[in-house]
Amino acid sequence: MPSVYIAGPDVFYPNARELAENARALAKQYGLTALIPTDNEVKDGTKQEISKAIFRANVQMIESADAVVANISPFRGPSADAGTVWEIGYARGTGKPVVAFSDDTRDYKTRAEKYPDGNMIEDFENVDNLMIAECLQGKVHRSIGDALKAVSEAL
Repeated sequence: MPSVYIAGPDVFYPNARELAENARALAKQYGLTALIPTDNEVKDGTKQEISKAIFRANVQMIESADAVVANISPFRGPSADAGTVWEIGYARGTGKPVVAFSDDTRDYKTRAEKYPDGNMIEDFENVDNLMIAECLQGKVHRSIGDALKAVSEAL
């Protein structure tokens, strides 16, 4: 069964376990095995040791996955979560397809205008910064289920 790494800020939400189980069930429905960062629980060691262990485990999951599904919903600002963006870039760098979903598919410029700082805002009508948008396979989906379906059809 093909595997898919589920990237996104979901691990920070109060209902992270519930979201992970939902992703796992949806992936299975589409004939995929979900690899989810919350499965990499590391509790022992200093904060720096735990950080390094989680990083290594997540990288290993991405490398072993056939594809990545990324939640690029705006997180703590107008753009996707920084860690998710790194995972998208890493996955693309290893040649893996990346499919994304977002609960806000308005273009980045529209969202970023809420944070005026006098700097130019890129206007390419992408759902996020062009470097993120251009890494994605096809359109940005409205739900994780739609993104998983797209991955299952592509693999």
